Amino acid sequence: MSTAGKVVIVISLCVLLLIIGVVGAGVYWWSQHGRQAVEAAGNAMKEGTEAGKKTDNQGCVDQALSRYKKNQGFTGAISTNLFLLGCLDGSSPTPGFCDDVPRPNEIMKSASWQMQKCKDAGVPADPYFRQIFSGVQQYCERSRLKPKP
Repeated sequence: MSTAGKVVIVISLCVLLLIIGVVGAGVYWWSQHGRQAVEAAGNAMKEGTEAGKKTDNQGCVDQALSRYKKNQGFTGAISTNLFLLGCLDGSSPTPGFCDDVPRPNEIMKSASWQMQKCKDAGVPADPYFRQIFSGVQQYCERSRLKPKP
């Protein structure tokens, strides 16, 4: 067998072992922390729904921003987005809330809008903070697609 063939086999085996390792680590993590993650997600959504009953759309965003500033990072972003999702769905409308919100499929406009909203909120450098405004876009898109009575 040629040297090139041996190199291809060794690289293929390394990639396969890496994939097995990553999958194994994911299964182990889920077995140890999966239940807590699901419970935390449910609690965040429930808290959002309760908060939404007492405020309007903008109030939900303000509360979500405040929550995220207290618990930043990847897990904080997930929890905050679930809170926001529940809150927006249960909140009363804010006039003009979705007027300047770009559609999610407008990639460049969305990125620019999200970065500006982050800057306005005083957290311009955090890569997860933008996801809060992605949630606002999703909510506004669902609102646009709902049939008008």
